Amino acid sequence: MHKSLGTVTEELIDIFESSFDEIILTDAEGIVLLVNSACENNYDLSSDELTGRHVKELEEMGIFYPSATLKVIEKRTPMELFQVTKSGRYLHVRTRPVFDADGRLKSVISYSRDLTELMHLRNKIEEMEDQLVTYKKEASEPLEVKGLISKSGKMEQLLSVVRKVAKVDTTVLLSGETGVGKSRVVRAIHQLSQRKDEVLNEINCAALPDQLIESELFGYEGGAFTGAFREGKKGLIELSNNGTLFLDEIGEMSLQAQSKLLHVLQEKQIRPVGGKQPVSLSLRIIAATNKDLAEMVEQGTFRRDLYYRLNVVPLHIPPLRERKEDILPLVDHFLEHFNGMYDRQVRFSPKVLQAFIDHEWKGNVRELENMVERLVVTNEGTVGVRDLPVSFTQNKASGAGRTLPETLEEVERAMIQQAYSEHKSTYKVAKALGISQSSAARRVKKYVTDL
Repeated sequence: MHKSLGTVTEELIDIFESSFDEIILTDAEGIVLLVNSACENNYDLSSDELTGRHVKELEEMGIFYPSATLKVIEKRTPMELFQVTKSGRYLHVRTRPVFDADGRLKSVISYSRDLTELMHLRNKIEEMEDQLVTYKKEASEPLEVKGLISKSGKMEQLLSVVRKVAKVDTTVLLSGETGVGKSRVVRAIHQLSQRKDEVLNEINCAALPDQLIESELFGYEGGAFTGAFREGKKGLIELSNNGTLFLDEIGEMSLQAQSKLLHVLQEKQIRPVGGKQPVSLSLRIIAATNKDLAEMVEQGTFRRDLYYRLNVVPLHIPPLRERKEDILPLVDHFLEHFNGMYDRQVRFSPKVLQAFIDHEWKGNVRELENMVERLVVTNEGTVGVRDLPVSFTQNKASGAGRTLPETLEEVERAMIQQAYSEHKSTYKVAKALGISQSSAARRVKKYVTDL
């Protein structure tokens, strides 16, 4: 037995009105046709005040921002985004187009779920956690090291060792892929050491021909060979006396140069090319490589005795793909740096940030830094996924399958960064977002790298 049309209509209205989600129906132009009572709660406006208005007008009034309906009308595809309302509500909006039998856009319908209470509950829990932390004494020194930005457990362990070895003059051997930040770790060790006021010299062994490595490292006496300066020249090792010498790509050093370097490590002396008298030294040597020196030793291309002399404190810097927690803090740091350098106000959309997290970064931190600079100089305003290279979007789900906590953190990060860029004060951020100042300060410290 079929129900009457009137009964069906009444039940549909009941379902429409009792929906947990906010529902807005507009025509193909964006004029609001129908809203349910949840809209009145979210926007502090009656259904009569919403109905008949264009969503563009409501967006300009600040009732909500941004408008998903406008994007659906433009793209004619379903859209999903986050909105902030004038009354301070946080909404997760899903909007889809409705077409007639001829394929013409007939209407647009939006479903919005209020995440405000969830976010407030999360804030309360984290504030309680903050209070507990204040009653605990830290068992070790802070792990922040100038010049290094890290949130991952792997890098925390590395930085803990860095702080310890920096205080002594032991030789350090850094390993890791190209671009992971070996030079930054070297500078951190030097700045934390007792030699911080002395010179830090760096030489890339791969950039010098074999015949020049010895003269560059050890120097030479006047007339030692054709083309030499008449008065001779001090090498980088002697010029680094009392300071730190960083030998990058040490796996590229010739066996002959390796032999002389071994003598420096053993005797703390050098003999310039063509020289007769040794020169005593007090310096620290840090070496780095992206090669497997142990394997090179077995192959006979690297001296075993030098390897063990260098490998006193081995430090391996993991690639960026193994410490994804560091990606967004690094992005924030580089974005602020290049915005300042080029006088820009570029920001990255949540989906762009997710694409950064999903990317493999085979060039590691160096590739990430170059990508941020590229996007800053070639874009204005907010960078979207469409602005990324094709390699970022191929075969990627762009956040599909993301959990609610991940989604909330994504929204929170974007809101905190936007609020802080506008107000430059944790007090004003707290007032603007309706949270406590302690919570605002903690989030600014978490998401904004200038604090």
